[in-house]
Amino acid sequence: MTFLPAGTRQAMHGRGSRWLTKRAIIAHITLAIWIPGCAVAAWWQVGIALGGNGLGWVYSVMWPCFGLFGTIFWWFLIHDDPETLGARGVRQQRALQALAAEAPSRGPVAGSPVAEQPDDMTTRLAQAEADDPELAAYNAYLASLADRDNG
Repeated sequence: MTFLPAGTRQAMHGRGSRWLTKRAIIAHITLAIWIPGCAVAAWWQVGIALGGNGLGWVYSVMWPCFGLFGTIFWWFLIHDDPETLGARGVRQQRALQALAAEAPSRGPVAGSPVAEQPDDMTTRLAQAEADDPELAAYNAYLASLADRDNG
C-alpha cells in the first residue's frame, strides 16, 4: 500500500505526471542551470574573499541563498496548479459560478465556491450561539460596543 498526498494519484494518473509537463520540464532545465551557476558564483566569491576583499564573504553566503531560493521557486512551480491560479483560475471560477446560476434547481456545482445564502448563515450563527453561551455573550458585547459607537 502506498501513501501519497491528496491529489497526487490524480496528478499522476488523471492528467499526466506533474513532473513531465512542459512547464515542469522548463523548470527542471532552469534549475539544472541555476544551481551549478550559483555554486560557481559562490566559489568565485570565496576566492575573492580569500584574496583580501571582505565583501566577498557576504557574496559567498548570498549565492547559496540564491540557489536555495531558486530551488524553492522550482518546487512551487511544479506543485502549483496553473488551472486554478491567475487568469485561468478566474475564468474557471466564473464558468463554475455561471453554471451554478443557470441551474439553481440542481444545487451548487461540485467544486464551485458558491456563497452561502444569508438565511443559511444566520441559521448557522444562531445555532453556534445556542451551542456556546460564551460565544453568545461575546457577540452581545460586540453588539453593545457597536450600538455605543453608533448612538
